[in-house]
Amino acid sequence: MFARVTTYELEEGRASESIDVFEPAIGRIRDLDGFVDAYFLVERDGRHAVTMTLWETLDTMERSRVSASSARTEAARDAGAEVTSTYELEVGIHSGASDAGRAMLGGRSRM
Repeated sequence: MFARVTTYELEEGRASESIDVFEPAIGRIRDLDGFVDAYFLVERDGRHAVTMTLWETLDTMERSRVSASSARTEAARDAGAEVTSTYELEVGIHSGASDAGRAMLGGRSRM
């Protein structure tokens, strides 16, 4: 699994509003091939936000770049935010509530 993580600096006082603005942007990429999940994290009383999208493979993440960039740029503009960084990363460990006590690294179970 692969992740694209983008950080934003928000205009003061627009943190809550940014949630509503980013929701349609995430909706635009939800139907792309290889899409797994997406998160929008926001400092409620602050000026920072993060998006993280998860992709099945490196190939599907790479093929989503143009669509994701367009959605990200438009949402940032509408939210009065500035994109400060974007990273594309391999997910080294993934553990959810149903995976208690188990972590994955390179496709191998690590206990």
